[in-house]
Amino acid sequence: MVLNRLTLSETVRSLGLPGVAGITLVVFSLSYALSALLPLREQVAGYQAQIATTQQRAARGEAGLPDDTPAGQLRAFFQYLPPQPNAAEWLDKVYLAADKEKVTLLRGEYALALDPETGIARYRILLPVKGSYGQVRGFISAALDSVPSLALDDVNFERDKISESQVDARVRMTLYLKGV
Repeated sequence: MVLNRLTLSETVRSLGLPGVAGITLVVFSLSYALSALLPLREQVAGYQAQIATTQQRAARGEAGLPDDTPAGQLRAFFQYLPPQPNAAEWLDKVYLAADKEKVTLLRGEYALALDPETGIARYRILLPVKGSYGQVRGFISAALDSVPSLALDDVNFERDKISESQVDARVRMTLYLKGV
């Protein structure tokens, strides 16, 4: 213990006041760097990541690609929906699918409902359909393929006798449209 104190005393005396002040400043600088500058470095790295993400979003927007933020996805969804005045055109595609599959469509029920919160119009369609089971399934598949905003809600099949090849089906669908 005496030797360490003696060695330290000799070292301080040989360095002098400027040397001790320099060592003290080096120790203070290192402690400051560890306590203040390293956390700020992590914060700067976080900001740089945010800037890179924002630049990628801007580049996607300039290239015409959809924005991957929730607001951008919602805008893309609303752009995907056909406008409400074009409902007749989309219903014609459903009828063309019925003609293609050679099923008989009886008088259907139609109801339009507009959701004021979202601005989405729902055109509910209930169609009584006659044909074979395969034809009805083909009609539903063709209708859903030709009308992207059409959703199948329910299908009920009935047959008077087991031996009959024809079925009576009630197909319930919803056509989603942009409200006016």
